[in-house]
Amino acid sequence: MSGSQPSATGYSCVRLLCAFLLVLVIGGILSAAEGFYKDLFMDSGSWLTHRTRLYAAESLRLTMEYNAKQDTAILRHIMVANPDDANGYLLYPDGAPRFRCIFTNGGNAGRHGLALGDTGRQRIRDFVANGGSYAGVCAGAYLASVSNLDSGIEPNFYHIWPGRTRHAGLYNSWVGNFIPVSSPLLRYDSFGGDFYIDSLYLNGGPFGNDSIDWPAGTEVLLSYDTVRRICHNRPAGWAWKRSESAGRIVVLGTHPEGWYFGERLRLTKAMLAYALDGVGLPGLKGLLANGIPRQMNQPTGGDPAYIRIGDRQYHHFAFDLPPGTSELSLELDGDDSFDLCLYLDPAGFAFRSTADYADTSAGANKVIRIPWPVSGRWFGAVECVTTVETYGDSCFLYTGRTDVLNGVAYTITARWNTGAIAASESKGRATLIPACFSGMLKVPAANLSPEVSIFDASGRRVATIKPESADRHEYLVWTPDNQTPAGLYFIRAGNFAARTVYLK
Repeated sequence: MSGSQPSATGYSCVRLLCAFLLVLVIGGILSAAEGFYKDLFMDSGSWLTHRTRLYAAESLRLTMEYNAKQDTAILRHIMVANPDDANGYLLYPDGAPRFRCIFTNGGNAGRHGLALGDTGRQRIRDFVANGGSYAGVCAGAYLASVSNLDSGIEPNFYHIWPGRTRHAGLYNSWVGNFIPVSSPLLRYDSFGGDFYIDSLYLNGGPFGNDSIDWPAGTEVLLSYDTVRRICHNRPAGWAWKRSESAGRIVVLGTHPEGWYFGERLRLTKAMLAYALDGVGLPGLKGLLANGIPRQMNQPTGGDPAYIRIGDRQYHHFAFDLPPGTSELSLELDGDDSFDLCLYLDPAGFAFRSTADYADTSAGANKVIRIPWPVSGRWFGAVECVTTVETYGDSCFLYTGRTDVLNGVAYTITARWNTGAIAASESKGRATLIPACFSGMLKVPAANLSPEVSIFDASGRRVATIKPESADRHEYLVWTPDNQTPAGLYFIRAGNFAARTVYLK
């Protein structure tokens, strides 16, 4: 190693900070798996090392499947298509990633890509483009690139990172790696605080060719310590992410993945953690119109905005609720032999762990009704809970409800009522109810029912005011006490619908 190094105090700070961040990261990894079938698919198939354990994934408690057979027919059955699954295991019917991340082992990159065929390689590209992350070592790093040559395109590579790799020129060797101060891997581990990892196995692996066609936004994670070799100080690990909706590519030229202890295990964990943190953001299937059913019934190959839902997948929707809505309902209709859950939330994308409203009962026919909902954008979601069973030792194959793999059709409908108070305003009634107030709310008493009810944003009644409390019966007055929190409230008078007001 050469050059100036951080102080001992700096080392200690890095160690403490990275240990703290790793706890946060692991918690994030475990909690962020909603919307996917499983966390990780490990490709150990044809012409790759037939690995069946990944100690870093076990340490992170990730759910995982793998293919570790030298069998091209099995490889294509799993990753391309089969009679029960037109999409292959990696993708949902709409092309979204079914796993959060793919991990590709070392081996013969060209032969593995050839065994996948054109459709199989396109499955990988679609997986990453639609939000799934990719991690790989040695051959897995070659496969991610455009080519391992200085010009041209290698047709059997995946081309998911638009840069080039180059042979590091070493076989059956143990090498050190420098960790740049800017490396994102330091978010997950301090690696002893010396910015160095020793004794990483290198057996024909690549370096990132940063002298030709180096893609903007590529992050160098590690660099080789191999004095007098072509790969010295060249990228030994790198990462790249095309957009917020795409997955992140994280690759290494060396082999830390077989270790179950020490810095090499921690390097593999940090690699996976960074890949998983780069999974693409979820998107909306579309906006729902009031009372208009949306049929999600198209098969694989149809319009992704109307395609059936896969196992453990979420479909997200939104709709804009106008002021004065007295009741909101979200309705789900489907085949009751499947279990579909329904979620609703006014704050953001609705998941089981976060949604304000949920129906997780058995079956596929659900209704969520909410009185006096807050106006603004709402988010609904459908989750398919029904999934497959697995069997096999050197690979995972499916049995049980395999009919879910080609998707479950359903219909979703949002309905809301705007009620009569807004309509009555055009006739001069209730026109003096303010949109925003503090201290005192005055509601015109004329033409109203014997009482007016006040509800908070959750639909709980917080006050009732009657004519006898009015000032000469011209107004009904509500004076919130000091404990009443600021926020949205809803006024209802007799048969009139709710009117939204805001307490400052």
